Amino acid sequence: MAIWNSFRDDDYLSLVPWARFDLVSEGAPSPFSFVGGVAPEVVASLHEAHRVLNNSVEAAITDVFEGRSALQDPAFRALVEDAYAELVQSRADLRQHIRCGRDFDGTFRWEFPIDPSQRPRVKFSGLQLVNGLTKQATSFDFDRPMTPAVGKLLGVLDGTHRMAEVQQVLASVGPDLEPRLVHLLEALKEQQCMATSARSSVGAYWLANTHDRDVVHLGHAGLAYRLGDEFLFFDPWLVPWFAEAPMPSLWCGLLPKPAAIFLTHEHGDHLDRRTLLQMPKDVPVIVPSRRNRRALYYDYRMVLGELGFSQIIELAHGERWPFDGGVVEALPFFGEDPCDLELPRNCYLVADRGRNTLVQADSGPTNDGRSAVKEGVIEDLVRRNGPVLTVFASQQQLFEVRARSVSACLSPPGRWLERGENGYLTNAYLEQVAVSAKARLFVSYATGGAAWLPDNLPFVFGPGRPAGRALLTAYWEPMERLGELLRLQGCSYHYSRALDVFRATPDGGVQVVDGSERFDPSRLFGVDSGG
Repeated sequence: MAIWNSFRDDDYLSLVPWARFDLVSEGAPSPFSFVGGVAPEVVASLHEAHRVLNNSVEAAITDVFEGRSALQDPAFRALVEDAYAELVQSRADLRQHIRCGRDFDGTFRWEFPIDPSQRPRVKFSGLQLVNGLTKQATSFDFDRPMTPAVGKLLGVLDGTHRMAEVQQVLASVGPDLEPRLVHLLEALKEQQCMATSARSSVGAYWLANTHDRDVVHLGHAGLAYRLGDEFLFFDPWLVPWFAEAPMPSLWCGLLPKPAAIFLTHEHGDHLDRRTLLQMPKDVPVIVPSRRNRRALYYDYRMVLGELGFSQIIELAHGERWPFDGGVVEALPFFGEDPCDLELPRNCYLVADRGRNTLVQADSGPTNDGRSAVKEGVIEDLVRRNGPVLTVFASQQQLFEVRARSVSACLSPPGRWLERGENGYLTNAYLEQVAVSAKARLFVSYATGGAAWLPDNLPFVFGPGRPAGRALLTAYWEPMERLGELLRLQGCSYHYSRALDVFRATPDGGVQVVDGSERFDPSRLFGVDSGG
């Protein structure tokens, strides 16, 4: 085939870091396109009921701001419930899936069928490719189910495989799909989104510039934990160059190949499909288990399988992923759940040869007050594993009116005008986390920390946008105050930025090393490109 004549046999093939890929779905995917445990047509009815009533609910919220009523006014609950029931009873398509109304005693009944066997049905119809340098875009349509095969191809174009190995991947998908993938390769080359190199040394560069048991902050909630000569990734959210900001950014091909990827929960800043689409697919991905669901669950197996992964491991709370010298243990994740859906989620403890690292992500108190502290989760892990050296946790302090939550349609309509926590982590709570863990260092992360991340989200603080941060956090408890509280408890505090390196010291402490120059994306790109 002509495309192979463009490369030498010993060339390593890669995607340039400014190549951006977005999967195209048939129909705009809703926030619940990947939720299992309920039939998609039931979700559609619930979503429709919320959509129709949304303007009226927003008017009620406006009345609150105008001072005509209070958000906690008990009359609101009955008004919304009655309007909801009236709507459902007026439409046969909604009545088919939603049962609601008042019983004789005035209690409002609202229910929809839960079916554990139901899985989401999402079909990707194509791929949108954008060259971030030239701003040229092209579409690649899928004329048959082929998303996993596309994911495998993009994952192997990470600069660690020679042309013959890429050919083997294409041959493995079968004669029906191979020509389509070759056509995609040709489109990549035509759009100047492929690069070749005589060497593959990015992984060696990372090993030479980190120490065993280092933790590198990849931006936001992304972490790379060095384990011997390998790396474990946690919640990688990366962006192609020039996608969100006019600067080079940390992207997949600039990182070492992970030995495993751990995902804490389903939110897009922790499970980023664009990032995972370009990750190598021959690595295990460890995710929360359906066994921890209350009713509904996020279908990690379906989503990751569509992206091309085949080693998808569900880790229930208390279960462990072993490695030589230690384990990664799954722990309960509480909170960041304004509508109390309680989808399965994980925090993780890395217990590595006597040193413990706790990845808390956005976990915090629930609406009813449950937390890793109150439920004794952290005390238990310390009792079993010893003190935690470093705790990584968010400091976000977010509430929202439930009606405005993406999960509102799956929650009782009578509670739509209540306030729900969306990751409300007070300084007092985080102090309790650190004290319970007997931590030496508390790392505040998962609030951006990188100038290349999008700046339109309420939990992302760009280092170059102090006024924006001031607006977002104007009525929060001062984040820096946590450092003062922790120092009184003998625990250090660090607000992390992308490419900070956390290094264990011989005395049992942690040293924070600035890796911004060593791991500058432009420098990483030059490792193999010679740039």
